[in-house]
Amino acid sequence: MLLCSAVFAADVSFEGTLEADYGNYLEKDFKVNNGANHDLRLKMNIDLDENVRAVIGTASKSVMPGGEFSRLRVDKSAATPISSDEERWTPFVFDGISLEWTVRRDLTFIFGDLFYSFGAFNYYYWRNADYNAAILTTQGMRGLGVRFGSDGYLYVGANNSNDKSGRIAASYAIPIPGLNQVNNKFTVAPMLDLNKGGGRAHRYTFGIDANYSRSYTELNYAVRGMWGIHPRHGDYVNTFTLEPSFNYKNFSLASTCYFAMLADSTETSELLTVKEHTYASDERLIYVEPSYSFNRKFSLGLGFEWHKPDSGIEDWYLIAPTGYLYPTAGMALSFWLGYTIKEGYNNPGFGISSSVKF
Repeated sequence: MLLCSAVFAADVSFEGTLEADYGNYLEKDFKVNNGANHDLRLKMNIDLDENVRAVIGTASKSVMPGGEFSRLRVDKSAATPISSDEERWTPFVFDGISLEWTVRRDLTFIFGDLFYSFGAFNYYYWRNADYNAAILTTQGMRGLGVRFGSDGYLYVGANNSNDKSGRIAASYAIPIPGLNQVNNKFTVAPMLDLNKGGGRAHRYTFGIDANYSRSYTELNYAVRGMWGIHPRHGDYVNTFTLEPSFNYKNFSLASTCYFAMLADSTETSELLTVKEHTYASDERLIYVEPSYSFNRKFSLGLGFEWHKPDSGIEDWYLIAPTGYLYPTAGMALSFWLGYTIKEGYNNPGFGISSSVKF
C-alpha cells in the first residue's frame, strides 16, 4: 500500500542525521585502544498532496559489547571496538511510520508511531535524548497525535514498552506576555507523560522547561532552567538543570549544571539510584566550556567537567580541549582531546566527532 502511494506521490524526499566518531584511548603502557561509532537515521517523506504525507523512518546504530548502543569521548568502555565488524556495521532497522495531515501551518494531525522526549541537554555528551535527558528520554507509542507547529503537541496511544498500558504525552511552550519578541523572549513549557495500565515502569513524569534569551548587537545571552519529578515504585526524585550561555563578539561560554535529589526510599529505606530513578548518567554534573571563534568556520574551546555518577562511586573530572570546524551549513566536525582525572589510572584520549543534518 505504501509502495503504491509512493509511486503516485507528487513528491518524495529524504532527510536525516548522521553522527560518526573515532576515538583513541591510551592504556598504562601507551597501548593504543581504538573505538568508533555511528548513528545514522533516515526519514522518507511521501507527499500525497501539499497537506498530506506518509513518513517512514529507518536507523542504523553501532553497538558496544553487551548490546547497548555505543558512544564516544567521555568513556572508552561505551565505544565500539573498531575491529568489530558485527557491532560497527549494524543493519538498518525500521524506525517508525506515520501519516500526517497538516490543516494549517500550526496544526497537524498524526496517526502512527509517535516519539517524544522532555528536556534534551545542551551538554554535548548528553545531547542525544535517546540516552540522556533532564526530564524524560525518548519514548514511543502508536496512536493519534496533534502537533501545534513547533510549540507543542498532544499524543495519545498504546505504550511501546509493553502491551498492557496506554499513554498520554503533552507539552506546549507558553510565551510570557511582554517577553515574546525576537530579541527578548521568555517561554515556559510544561510537560506531562502519563501511563495507565499494567507493566509500566513509571506512573507519570512531569517537568517544566523555561527559556529566556536576550539579544543585542554584539552581546547575546540565554538562561535555561528545567525541573522534573519522576515518581517510580512509590519514590519521588526531583531533578534540576540550569544551562546559561552567552557570547560577546567572538567569545562564547556554554554551561550545564544538573542535580538529581536522590534520597532513601520511603518504602524500603534503600538508596535510590541514578539508573533506576532518573534519565541521566550522573547524579550531578557541572560542565563549563569557554570558546573563541576565529571566523565562521573554526573555533576553539576548552571544556571542564565534574561528574558525580551515583552514591558510593567516586567523583571524576574531565579536561577537554576541542577544535570545532564547520565546513558548510548542517555539518560540524569536532577535534578533541580528553584527560580524565579519577581514582586509578587516568586514560587520555583523542579523536574526531562529526555531525551532519540533511
